[in-house]
Amino acid sequence: MVSIIVPAYNSERYLVECLESAVAQTYRDIEVIVVDDGSSDSTLSIAEGFAERDSRVRFFHKCNGGQSSARNFGVDCARGEYITFLDSDDVLYPEAIEFMYGCACRENSELVICHFSQGERPYDLYSHKKKTQNVRKLPAWEVIKGILYQNGFDSSPWAKLYSRRIFENVRFTEGIIYEDLDFIYKAVDEVGHVVVADKRVYFYRYNPDSTVNVFTPRRFDVLDVTRRIEEYMLRHYPELLPAARDRRLSANFNMFGMIAVHDSTHVYGDIAGECWGVIKNYRKESLFNPSVRLKNKLGIIVSYCGRRTLAFFSRIIYRI
Repeated sequence: MVSIIVPAYNSERYLVECLESAVAQTYRDIEVIVVDDGSSDSTLSIAEGFAERDSRVRFFHKCNGGQSSARNFGVDCARGEYITFLDSDDVLYPEAIEFMYGCACRENSELVICHFSQGERPYDLYSHKKKTQNVRKLPAWEVIKGILYQNGFDSSPWAKLYSRRIFENVRFTEGIIYEDLDFIYKAVDEVGHVVVADKRVYFYRYNPDSTVNVFTPRRFDVLDVTRRIEEYMLRHYPELLPAARDRRLSANFNMFGMIAVHDSTHVYGDIAGECWGVIKNYRKESLFNPSVRLKNKLGIIVSYCGRRTLAFFSRIIYRI
């Protein structure tokens, strides 16, 4: 059995479409766990309606604790051998579970990573079908490297299939945002190898109003998350320290730029100063690292013109 965990908070707008995509999976041995995280709209009643019509749907109501808390709660309730996550405004394509579970079984893998589509409205999976699917088996360290360099792998928990065993040692950190980035490298490190496929199994509905797309002080969580990643790599994968430092550099560039745009009263001047310190300390290593993406290298070059120049260009770029 595969457990599909759906954390839901005030999700009435898209939840029907989301759950319809879950129960319509071509692989039938599933359970759909809807965790209502203290919603004040009709989210719970929608989940109840699906549960009445399909015994594979189970719903739970809990006090609001955030998406990480809801995911962890769903994991505790899951009965499946494998687990996947589905956000309440997104969609699983019909063959998603069948394909990922098939890969896991054929390759004897505890973690499968696939691709996703992104936009405002779901579109048909079959327009993306290929005659052959590129399926690779990669060592865990190589996947972690790609995540850190933001090259070919993303840190989202969805469009992935996890063995239940992984969650015996790894959970989502509650009370922060960027919990996905804080989770994924530890989950990958739990397995010896990862199956990676280029098949699109998931539709991500882009929301410009989501927390990670607008400025809020909670976004500074990424600074602590990337610092912890660096410490983790130092202990477990010292050969990936350059990748971890580049990911931390990227986060500090991002937060420095966001502050430059949104903090006209200099409330976050100390944080901007800390970001600038990390940028100065880490930029040379990343500049001459061939694995670093061009976006970071351009930021590094601008930073050598000084803090004010970097802030000036940040105000242009982050307002686009």
